[in-house]
Amino acid sequence: MLTLHLIAFCSKICSNHFLKDFMKIRQATPADNQALLELSRRSPMAAQLVVNNDRTPDYFYIDELLGEKSLILVAEEAGRIIGTVAVVFRNVFYRNEQIPIAYIGGIKIENPAQNRLLAFRLMKYVMDFLMDTPVKFGLILVIGANRAMEALLSGRAGIPQFDLVSRYQDRNLILMPGRGLSGRYQIRSARTDDLGVMASLYRQFYSDYELKPDWSEQYLAGLYRQKDFFLENTYLAFQQDSLVAALSLWDQTQFKNTVISHYGGKYAILKKILSPLRLVPEAGQALSEMVIRHLAFREGSDTAARDLIRLVMANHRRKYRFIRCAFPLGSEPARILGKFLGLSISVNFYTVFRPGDPERESMVDHLRQSPVWEDLSLH
Repeated sequence: MLTLHLIAFCSKICSNHFLKDFMKIRQATPADNQALLELSRRSPMAAQLVVNNDRTPDYFYIDELLGEKSLILVAEEAGRIIGTVAVVFRNVFYRNEQIPIAYIGGIKIENPAQNRLLAFRLMKYVMDFLMDTPVKFGLILVIGANRAMEALLSGRAGIPQFDLVSRYQDRNLILMPGRGLSGRYQIRSARTDDLGVMASLYRQFYSDYELKPDWSEQYLAGLYRQKDFFLENTYLAFQQDSLVAALSLWDQTQFKNTVISHYGGKYAILKKILSPLRLVPEAGQALSEMVIRHLAFREGSDTAARDLIRLVMANHRRKYRFIRCAFPLGSEPARILGKFLGLSISVNFYTVFRPGDPERESMVDHLRQSPVWEDLSLH
C-alpha cells in the first residue's frame, strides 16, 4: 500500500508541481547524487555551531539505512538543484504495538537567507503527502537552537505544528589517557554466535524506550550487514559467563563524515581555548571520530559499561581524536557518558500528527515521559 502511495505521489510532483518562478519539485534519482552532495556542502544552517554530514560518495545511502523505504525530493530551478528534503518510512514499537511512522530530514536549502520560502514549500509538499499515507506521525531532529527550523515547525503556511517530545545529548568524547579497567569482567569482541544473547540484553535494556525497533537476533544480524559495521568492533563484557554489557562502534568515514563548517558564539571561544591541543579541526574539515551506536548493560553493571568505554578509548586513541555518542538526556547511557571529558551539543526530537488526530495529546504526553529511541549514529 505504501509503495502505491509513493508511486502516485512521485507521479504527481513530477507532472503538476511547477511553481510560478519555474521551479519544480521532483523525486531525486541516482543521477542527482553529485548535485546533492554539492548542495549539502554549500547549504549551511543558521546556528552558532554549524555541523554538516558529508555523505560522500553516496548521498542516498544514509537515508536507506534510516528505515524500510526512503524518498528524496529535490527543488530544481533552470535544471539546477537548489533544495532537498527526505522522507523515510519505518515501523517501530509504541507501547509494544508496531506502528508506521515517517522520519523527515536532510533539509538543505541553497542560500537559505534568500530562499526562506523554499523550506516551507518543501515541507508543505511532504505534509500533503504524509496526510495520504498510513503513517501515524512524522518526526524530525533539530540540532540545538535553530530559529529557522523552529519557525518551520511552529505551525504556519498550511504546515501542522510540531511537538517537542524528547531531547538528546550528542557528545564527542576526547580520547585522552584515563583510568584503567576494573578487572571485574571478561571483555572480548562479539561473534556471530553472540547475537542471541546480545538481542536479549538489548530487549531488556531498551524495554522502557518508545519508538524502538524489534530487538531480535535477525534484526541485529541485518545491522551487521551494513557498510563497515563489524562484529569485531562490538565489545562485550561478561561476568561469570553472563553478558552484562555491550558497546558497538562504527567507523563511518567511508560514507559519512562530520564537518564543522562554522564556530560561532561560545563555540568560537571553546575552539580558541582548545587550539593548542589540536583537538578540534579547522572550519570545513572533518572530525576524526568513531561512533558509539549502542551501549546497553544489565542493572547494577554500570562499572562494566564504564570499562567498555575506557577500553575503546584506549584502543582507538592513536587513530581517532573523538568517539561520538548520542543518547536521550537523563538516560542511563547519557549519565555514564557524561562523566567522560567531551564536547556536547543538544538535539531536539519533534513529532507532527494529522490535524485533529484525537490521540495526538496523549501520545505526545507519553513520549515526553519516556526515553525515545533514535539511532543517532546515522544523523
